[in-house]
Amino acid sequence: MKNLKSFPFERNRYFYGKLLSVEDFETEQKYFNDKRRTINRFLFGSGIVCGLNVVEVDDESISVERGLALDFAGREIVLDEPAVRKITEIEGYGNGQEEGYYYLCLEYQEEATELMHNVTGAAGRNSSEFNKYKEGYRLFVTQEEPEREIYSPARLYEERRTVYQGQDLQIIQVLPKFLEMGKDTVLRVEIAYAGQQKFSFEYELELVFLTSGESNKVHVVFQENEPGKGGKYQLEIPLKTACVSDVQAQVSMVRDSFRLQIGNRIYMDAKNCTNQASINNLDEYEALQVQYYRTAMDYIVGNTFHQGIYLAKIYVVRAGNICLIERIEQLPFDQRIMHTEISAAVLQKLVEDVRKLKEAKLQEKEDQKEKKEEKPLRAAYGEVLFDVCHMRPGEVLYSDEIVHGLGFGPVVIELGYEIDHGFDSDARILFGDASMFQGQDGFAASLGARLMPAEGRFEIGLKIVKNDGARQVRVHWTALRNEVRRPEPVKKKRIFIQPDNPNVFVGDSLVFTATLEGFTDDRLKWSVKDRDGGVIDKTGKYTAPETEGIYQIAVSSVAYPEVQASTFVIVRERE
Repeated sequence: MKNLKSFPFERNRYFYGKLLSVEDFETEQKYFNDKRRTINRFLFGSGIVCGLNVVEVDDESISVERGLALDFAGREIVLDEPAVRKITEIEGYGNGQEEGYYYLCLEYQEEATELMHNVTGAAGRNSSEFNKYKEGYRLFVTQEEPEREIYSPARLYEERRTVYQGQDLQIIQVLPKFLEMGKDTVLRVEIAYAGQQKFSFEYELELVFLTSGESNKVHVVFQENEPGKGGKYQLEIPLKTACVSDVQAQVSMVRDSFRLQIGNRIYMDAKNCTNQASINNLDEYEALQVQYYRTAMDYIVGNTFHQGIYLAKIYVVRAGNICLIERIEQLPFDQRIMHTEISAAVLQKLVEDVRKLKEAKLQEKEDQKEKKEEKPLRAAYGEVLFDVCHMRPGEVLYSDEIVHGLGFGPVVIELGYEIDHGFDSDARILFGDASMFQGQDGFAASLGARLMPAEGRFEIGLKIVKNDGARQVRVHWTALRNEVRRPEPVKKKRIFIQPDNPNVFVGDSLVFTATLEGFTDDRLKWSVKDRDGGVIDKTGKYTAPETEGIYQIAVSSVAYPEVQASTFVIVRERE
């Protein structure tokens, strides 16, 4: 257990007449263990594979649920049943301050078991030996941060440096590891506070190959706005990368510039931390890959120090002689392994999101194209002369039906009138509510139009409001029509199968259903794609074969054969 080195790989060579020793059998075990653990570490990484949630049982106890993890050496850590512990009885409690928070950690542990008699034991020596090693785990708490955050994928693209740790306060400075020359970037300051008193801090940073505005210095200032609340905060400081390549940018704290105030107390014992980043002409994704493949071997092989997996951050308070759990924060350093199943699910969702984004962009392009192709308003205009001699207030005159010439369908009719004085250039045309101009010409009227869209015609109505001798009134009309016609969106035809990827025992039956989108013709054709994969009738009732396996179920539309869908059914033996 103490020897964590896997290389070089060495295995037994067997031959007739070879006398096998204890060392030979130990070599056999070590060879296969080392091979497996090396694959675990290099291909999967370190962290939680599944489960291992930390839940609060009561005010004083926690439970670590069943789960699986891989440690930094690729060793499997399995909890096959929940582990319930009182917080004060977990190893490591009380080694620091009893209030604030503790990190709950998990590490691989094995122990020798089954003490038995050694038949070859020499006289005077211990004649008993343990028969087996039992692989297990160890739970402990600590207030120390991990030596290096080797589990989080973020370590590959950003560098974290602790500015201050203590007094229920943690300040971390984060800078991307890879910067593109001449581009903007962001320095992030993460603050976590579990105390109850008001706090503030400030410090100076000196920049190398980076600028903030026009300066190579940054004054970082933070003031808690809600005293006593506690929690997490974040500052983002925009920076500009210099137009140089193949150099190391630096963000360094100016010595003795740190000043922290919590309540009425002042603290100035910060770490003089420095963040570094590589500046080159590659984008950060390319630089990340180049750096990983160049350094991963040395990095992984070199990380053989002893370090557990941080399951939770547990905040505690003291109440007399009792330690009470205030709250639990799961996986404070995000130590998870993205295994194949969840990776496939995330990738599938990502592909679907990209597809929707592409469709939205295509629709946007079509909308822009239609907008560019929009025609201006079409218009028609004309005049109608009404004889109003001897017409009294309240009487109504109607025109003949007028063909506006803009085709069938709705149009907008605008009307105005003038008292006809022949070709008098001083004639005034009234639009809208002409009653407010009564008396100016001794005549007032109201106008209306009745449209017949199906015939492309309209008629005008004129109602006398006042008439002090007018003989003729000229009505001006304008018809307007919008030529734009937006097509109705065409729905994509799709089929969805339920249930999706079901499990069924050999010989059992299951009914699949199909949901249609974009069409209503429900004639469907069901089939089993795999030979000897069972049968399915036209209603979707599937009968599993007598052989275990994963079989593909497909359905297609009879009316639209190109519209298809499929799923898989998992057939298992009964236990």
